[in-house]
Amino acid sequence: MQVFKAYFKVIRASAGLIFMYLAIFISIAVMISVMSPSSGSVEFSETKTRVAVINRDGDAALAKGLSDYIADIFTVVPYEDDPHKLQDGLFFRDIEYVVIIPQGFSAAFMAAGSDGRMGTNPSEGPGMVEDRDRVDVTSDSSGSSEDSGRVDVIQKVIVPGSTSSHYVDIRIDKFLHTASIYRDFGAVDRSEAVTGDFGTADHAAGVGGGFSVDADAASAYRALDVHDGKEASQDLQSWIVAAVRADLAQDTLVSLLGASEDVDELLESRRGYAEYFGVSSYALLAMIIMGISSIMIAFNRTDLRLRNQCAPIPQRRFDLTIAAGHAIFSLGCWAAVVLSGIILYGFGPLRSGWAWLHLVNLLIYTIVCAGIGFAVGHFVRTSSGQSGAVNVISLGMSFLCGVFVPQSVMSELVLAVGRFLPAYWYIRANNAIAALSTSQSVNLRPIYGSMLIQLGFAAAIFSGALLFSKERSRAEL
Repeated sequence: MQVFKAYFKVIRASAGLIFMYLAIFISIAVMISVMSPSSGSVEFSETKTRVAVINRDGDAALAKGLSDYIADIFTVVPYEDDPHKLQDGLFFRDIEYVVIIPQGFSAAFMAAGSDGRMGTNPSEGPGMVEDRDRVDVTSDSSGSSEDSGRVDVIQKVIVPGSTSSHYVDIRIDKFLHTASIYRDFGAVDRSEAVTGDFGTADHAAGVGGGFSVDADAASAYRALDVHDGKEASQDLQSWIVAAVRADLAQDTLVSLLGASEDVDELLESRRGYAEYFGVSSYALLAMIIMGISSIMIAFNRTDLRLRNQCAPIPQRRFDLTIAAGHAIFSLGCWAAVVLSGIILYGFGPLRSGWAWLHLVNLLIYTIVCAGIGFAVGHFVRTSSGQSGAVNVISLGMSFLCGVFVPQSVMSELVLAVGRFLPAYWYIRANNAIAALSTSQSVNLRPIYGSMLIQLGFAAAIFSGALLFSKERSRAEL
């Protein structure tokens, strides 16, 4: 009992430094929780790619309709039909995508419905012909391909390696596919195609929507022979463009089932717990090294140790009492860290069924920290050496193992060094716990593996410190 009392008298003498590390840790944890961006956002905003539209088809209704559709969805940057200026715009990333509507596009598109030829791969339907992933703009506006006998529909030039261009491709292809459906099926019978309501024509085409046409415009359309005259062709193109724009203007409301403020709050707490337990390894290591090494330095003084050996207390009992003190102090530091986390993030994550893994992982790391403190207490004899050892070990291990910097952004060389330190495996287990979606054993194996490696480090550190202590005792005797 006297040894136990003496143990905690020495701890009280170092309480100021221990609480200093705890206060620093709590301050860092609060800053991380306040400054970290929320991960619970479920909002979506459509990307506005910067596009240049070069319309070489003049006032054709279909070409103008496509240009207007692109302008409604993307950010259209006005550019002249000058290859050099377009090249500069792509090079300086002022634009990411150039849409070139060739001369004769509208007429060729409408004629393709009668001869069955499209200006693209037949297996893909109407869409883009020229998909050139390089900064090269052609000024050829012939709009024909002598090799295949097919007509180019749309040409495009994109910034090399652009990913947003795929979204533009999808939108343009969607417009042209829908227009081809109306062209091929929406007006097969010219005398009945345009009515007050599309009705049967829409149903046959497979594109519903109840698109309405003004009755006067419908009457005027019926009086026209669509096979003769530019005016009739333009009227038909305008009708197709209006129908396509009406169909593509439809939006679908999406709601997330089961999402609620409570779920979002729980997910936010889970993310905060993972970050908190990651940073806690620094404070826990510093506090335990400071406390246990202070005890070991005091009791390992030569005069005090020799006097204790002359006391009536057996050496085994003395060592077990010191070990019990180390265990109680280490558990107290672990409990202080856990209690601080509960105060900051509440009990929600503790009821979710996964937080106990964080607690177990931190408890195992506490054993490792106790072993490091035990070793430092045997190797260091002065308070100045103790302070240096605490700062070098705690900060050095934290930076090398991913406590302050995520392991995902660290270089392979640093990670290779970190694998020889226990904090690396603690952080690896902490990250795996944060990524858990189920509690299946297949997902828990990497976590258990990292915990076992930490226990291996603890056993090795305790064994090395005990061996050194025994050899030093023999040398002094």
